[in-house]
Amino acid sequence: MDNTKQHILQYTEQLYNAKFIKEYTIGNSGNLVFEVEKEAAPFILRASVYSDAKQAHVNLELNWVNYLTQNLNNIVKPIKSLNNNLYEIIGVDDKSYILCLFEKAKGKPVEINNPLDFNDKLFFNMGVLMGSMHKLTSEYEGNACASTAPYSGLLSNLPQSKDCYGIIHDDIHIHNFFVDNGQINLFDFDDCRLSWYAEDIMSAFFYMVFFAQIWQKPKKHIIEFAESYLQVYFKGYAQANNINRLCISKYNVFLRYRMEGVYSYLTNMYKQSPLNPHKDFLFWLKHRLVNDLPLIDVDVMKFV
Repeated sequence: MDNTKQHILQYTEQLYNAKFIKEYTIGNSGNLVFEVEKEAAPFILRASVYSDAKQAHVNLELNWVNYLTQNLNNIVKPIKSLNNNLYEIIGVDDKSYILCLFEKAKGKPVEINNPLDFNDKLFFNMGVLMGSMHKLTSEYEGNACASTAPYSGLLSNLPQSKDCYGIIHDDIHIHNFFVDNGQINLFDFDDCRLSWYAEDIMSAFFYMVFFAQIWQKPKKHIIEFAESYLQVYFKGYAQANNINRLCISKYNVFLRYRMEGVYSYLTNMYKQSPLNPHKDFLFWLKHRLVNDLPLIDVDVMKFV
């Protein structure tokens, strides 16, 4: 372990009374992530290189997540330092880092090829959880502090009222939650930002189609899966929150943004590797983008 990581962990012990267990390798997020132990319980430490923009984002993220955890049990809670702060800024050599400590999510990762994991119960519970998150966020005063990404004129007519527009997770997929006796425990809010709740919904749908594409190759099966997922998911969502049909009606616009973003991410992530493990999916995705085709030939509005 290099000196930078050792110093970060020394600060962690001083600021959180938490000791190093192991390090995680997390894609190309730019964060350092460790498992640490505090009072015999496991926690997750995230260290991010400091910038003014990153501090503003972390402040937004942690205050929002802390607010959500006061009302929901399905979200990992940020842990305050011994100084009673949601995050700490430390200096290591010539750089500064932002330290955040979180509960470690209970449960285990979802196995997409296991029908006991990847099933209607999961999709329904995801709908309930996201509906609950969006409902709570519509009442959150911190929405006004969030930053948003630019959008084309295709979305210029959508309302930005608090019931349909606020902070979203923006990265809900099976690698960002665990399942514990059927209950989803959601984590990794690092990509959160201000947008329509419909985008959060369509982002999660995109990733479900993506993982089903890996698991169930035939086109017919993918369409059947997507329709089944949407039917069950929206039933769960409607139990917790009203669905804005106007915003959802732009689902193909939201899905195209996600397609472009994921294509770029997966291409760049493996650009130094001789073989991209997602090459078949990327070929399929590029074909749809170049030919201006939708992600999948499904009418989402039939299920809202």
